[in-house]
Amino acid sequence: MIKRPRTTSIHRHLAGVGAFITGVVGGLFLLVLVGVTLETSRSQVLERSTALGSVLASNLTASIVFQDPATAAELLNGLRTVEDVIQAQLTLPGGDAFVTYRRSLIDDSSESFDVYSESLTVPVLLDEEQIASLELRVDLWPVYQQLAWISGVALVLWLLGMVAAYVLSQVFNARITEPLSDLADMMSEVTDREDYSQRFRYAVQNELGSVVDAFNEMLERIGDREQRLRKMIVELEEARDQAESAARSKSSFLANMSHEIRTPMNGVMGMIALLKQGELTEQQRAYFETIERSADALLLIIDDILDFTKIEAGRLELGKSAFRLRDSLSSIEALFSEPASQKGLTLTFAVDKAIPEFIVGDAGRIRQILLNLIGNAVKFTDAGDIRVQAGISEGGDGPQVRFTVTDTGPGIHPDDQTRIFGEFYQADVSLTRAHGGTGLGLAITEQLVQLMGGRIGFDSSWGKGSSFWVELPMPTPGEVTTSEAPQSEQMGASRGNESARLQRLTNPSASASAPTAGATEYPLPVSYDLQVLVAEDSEVNQFIIRELLAKWGIEIEVTADGLEAVNAFREREFDLILMDIQMPEMDGLEATRQICRLQRDEGLHPHCEIVGLSAHAMSGDRERYLAEGMVDYLTKPIRTEALRGVLDACLDQKKTRL
Repeated sequence: MIKRPRTTSIHRHLAGVGAFITGVVGGLFLLVLVGVTLETSRSQVLERSTALGSVLASNLTASIVFQDPATAAELLNGLRTVEDVIQAQLTLPGGDAFVTYRRSLIDDSSESFDVYSESLTVPVLLDEEQIASLELRVDLWPVYQQLAWISGVALVLWLLGMVAAYVLSQVFNARITEPLSDLADMMSEVTDREDYSQRFRYAVQNELGSVVDAFNEMLERIGDREQRLRKMIVELEEARDQAESAARSKSSFLANMSHEIRTPMNGVMGMIALLKQGELTEQQRAYFETIERSADALLLIIDDILDFTKIEAGRLELGKSAFRLRDSLSSIEALFSEPASQKGLTLTFAVDKAIPEFIVGDAGRIRQILLNLIGNAVKFTDAGDIRVQAGISEGGDGPQVRFTVTDTGPGIHPDDQTRIFGEFYQADVSLTRAHGGTGLGLAITEQLVQLMGGRIGFDSSWGKGSSFWVELPMPTPGEVTTSEAPQSEQMGASRGNESARLQRLTNPSASASAPTAGATEYPLPVSYDLQVLVAEDSEVNQFIIRELLAKWGIEIEVTADGLEAVNAFREREFDLILMDIQMPEMDGLEATRQICRLQRDEGLHPHCEIVGLSAHAMSGDRERYLAEGMVDYLTKPIRTEALRGVLDACLDQKKTRL
């Protein structure tokens, strides 16, 4: 058992307290005793001297009457036998000294006797008339001498009493303090070893026994709680491991499902693009546009689910760069102008002049927030107007950009307002069934706003419309170069993606109903003077890419896996390689590494660029692919506009080299 030092133990403390109390009480008692003794002895001496003076005054009456100082002096000299009186003087009424007596041992020049002496005055009466005064000076030194001796004895007794009290306190307090000390040692041992199975034994039934019983009960409860806590920790660790495993399985499942869905969708949308470039009747073109919008809606639903999953898993990364907010708002206004006008709605944008030209943030995610809010307003508003405002508001951390989207739609019922930002929740089933939607838009918007450190809210009156507002902290860059603005604009969604999202947000039912007027055209360029290698294991995708690139006058070679792609690169020079990520034998990433190694170490076709193709769309995929040496990354289904953008960039690079 661990013993602690007892220099300041309760044992010594109680002994000291007992000795202190004894000393205080005994000291007060002795002080009172000494005072009473002094007063008693003094009173006795003065009473004796007063009685003696009265007898002497009666004897001196005749000497004063007959003016016989000799007789009076003889009477006063009789005081030599009285040790208490050291001086006497008989004074007449006029103040003249008649006779004086002084003990011979007292020096006339000494004043020490005045300190320890006291004067008494006794009147000399004749027929009750005072004829003189007898003044006696009484010596009190013996009284003080006796008092000093008594005080010394009392001091010794007081010190002995304190020592005895301290010793006796230690002896009697040991019965209490030793169990307390042992109890403290056990507490220390229990704390150090965390062994709650120990119990303290104390048989006496008193207050200390109650403390011991309470301590043992506390140990029992703590031990029981410790066991339950450890069991709970084990269960929580198992639950955590299961949750992490489920999260990994969920992410893997979503990634695989994204790949599996996007791969056939690539074939669907690729074939639509090829067919629309041919000779079609208006009815056929309308059919294909309906299929295309339905495919776009499906892909964007998948995008919403992936976004929500990435936010939920904490894997969504926000960009942070400078961009022109006014330009983003202008492009959003242009996107929504046509859908709003088709429904007969008045759409107005108001941008405060106080908003700086450049702000710092994630331009793409801000556009997504505004697309969701404005898209909901257009979708649910059948008549009236929609107002979009952007201004500056003051927050706790400084100026913030505030966006407000106000509509004259049906509003939100009070019973639904507390759940409007819930996942997969839609306020009015009748409205949402009529207008479509997955119920994820506002949930994703709220979480994006929170990730940016902002706030979102709304005000709504049932039957009168709603007003959603967003406040985002938007710091301005210290210095913004002209090259930063285009770079930030690249972070937004592509025009094709935004157009498809806009269709789904404003009129999702159109994706499965009658097509809109104005078919999408795919004008063919004169020619792309490019040598392209396509590494793709899907025969459908091979056919689509071959047909599409052939119509653009591009000479291509197709391989079915990464190993064939590396061999083809060794044998022939290409300007561009479209590299699928998932392929048998050797995947696209390993093939890219080997091709980059050949370019770096052997100088083989150094100008050839590699662009990744993948149906995966999870967070971090693009960064990982670019880190392996790819210059760009296209998500399946591959949109014609995105593919042409890659080809245009490659052709520009080739012209620059030439």
